[in-house]
Amino acid sequence: MRKRWPVIALALIVGVAGYLGAQAYSSHVFERELARSVARINAEGRWQAERDVGERGWFHSEGRIALSPAGEGGDWRLVLPFDARHGILHTRLAGALQVMLAGDDAAATEPRALFGDVLASAEPRWTATLDHFDRRGEARIVFAAFERATPAGRLAFTGAELDIEGRHGDLRLTGQVAPLRLEQGDRQLIAGPVFVNNRYRFDARGEYYHQRNELILDSLEYRDPQRATLVLRTLRYADETRLERDLQVALSLSLEQARVAEQPLLAGNAELALARLDGDAVRDLVGELGALLQAGDLASLDETARRRLLARLEPMVLATLADSPRLTLEAVNLSSAMFGVDMRGHGELTFDGTDSQALEIADLGQAATRGPWRERLDGRIEAYDVPPLLLMQLGLPLDTRRLTLRVVDGALRLNGRELSELPL
Repeated sequence: MRKRWPVIALALIVGVAGYLGAQAYSSHVFERELARSVARINAEGRWQAERDVGERGWFHSEGRIALSPAGEGGDWRLVLPFDARHGILHTRLAGALQVMLAGDDAAATEPRALFGDVLASAEPRWTATLDHFDRRGEARIVFAAFERATPAGRLAFTGAELDIEGRHGDLRLTGQVAPLRLEQGDRQLIAGPVFVNNRYRFDARGEYYHQRNELILDSLEYRDPQRATLVLRTLRYADETRLERDLQVALSLSLEQARVAEQPLLAGNAELALARLDGDAVRDLVGELGALLQAGDLASLDETARRRLLARLEPMVLATLADSPRLTLEAVNLSSAMFGVDMRGHGELTFDGTDSQALEIADLGQAATRGPWRERLDGRIEAYDVPPLLLMQLGLPLDTRRLTLRVVDGALRLNGRELSELPL
């Protein structure tokens, strides 16, 4: 029995040492990743991030992260105080979110808190969990309700929740914004709830980028004693951007139903896609624009400086057109029992990017010099079951079932009839 005690004691010592070592490693990983994140933000140049150290320990850490726009003109700062509890496998955090605003005038020295001083609302609260091994994390931010009255009207915000999960290079943002009410006298605008579902994927070298955004407005209602009530149901917007060899952008917008005075008014949807913008040229252009934004305020440039800026960017803009971009109208549908409309359509438009460097962006500023741009456009758009009123305005027979709009070298032909040149 006595021989067992040294073994047990040694096992306990090893176990305790291993546990403390794991805790020390956990704290070290948290501090390392936090430092890397702050350094990464500062290296990108668009934001200035800093951490104020409150306490660092194996089991517990606390402090504050401050984030503000880089360069001059930043009149606000995002402040994130946090409390971190370290575990062997992960760290759990909790804290608040505050936006500090500059004073109302140059004489003001004390910043104002957006939540508390400007808005009669508690600070948003957030929680997060960071995994030490797969470097994934998840966080939730909760915004409290508030009301704000101004001479223009009264705004009532009833709260919101946002969730973020993933890792650097693959992030997902989801959330819900509770109904919002805006009142002005007897008139009311009620919007919501709003649902958000976004995902962002990218690599460290900037060669791949994929972004998907979805925003759904469940209901929008406008009330006015002098007019019929207007209600929109399920208004959905979505976009997808993919940057690899080329830049591709897809957009969609749909409305389940619009009602006036409880009567169905219309419903519809549209889908657009843009493709074949040269990927390397887009990256060069985005990088150059980012550098210019860091260097100063572009809005304050005089005419001479703007011309120099255009001359600097023009080769990169024209290079994005080299692969002959194509805009596709995947579908458009519009229906209204009230107006007897059930229209459908689709089509595409292509820009010939051959020798695009021969073009000059300045030519787009005047109708007389747009010819070289206009002549590169070709495409076709078709619409079915067009409303009779539109057919009358176009001078077409009322029994026309299909409209075909062709664009050939920038010139328009509608159902075989020549029209004026495309009014770009």
